[in-house]
Amino acid sequence: MCQVLPHVEQGIGIVKGLAGLAEMAAAQGQAERAGRLFGAAAHLLPATSSYREEVNRRVAAARAQLDAATFEVGWTAGQAMTEEQAISFALQDAWLRCWHRSHAAVHTVRKGVRS
Repeated sequence: MCQVLPHVEQGIGIVKGLAGLAEMAAAQGQAERAGRLFGAAAHLLPATSSYREEVNRRVAAARAQLDAATFEVGWTAGQAMTEEQAISFALQDAWLRCWHRSHAAVHTVRKGVRS
């Protein structure tokens, strides 16, 4: 039986996470961010991965709905990223977005309490 190495499984998980965040960016119209995250995901994905076809399909769907030139700028930058750079880029912005939403929610609750 062929055993999949843990670091390979972790790498696929990272690629899937990057692709998921890229789809979220695409849904929000963020062409450069979507391109960068998809570019990094495609770059980090092993050439023989069975997930490659899925990533290609998701990239094509995002490209079709976004500004092609802006997406391509992001894609090129993402292709040059290391795994650490891609993770840092993905988490930094995701953390800021979560903080902003939670910060706004706290202020909304405070306003409601004071009223």
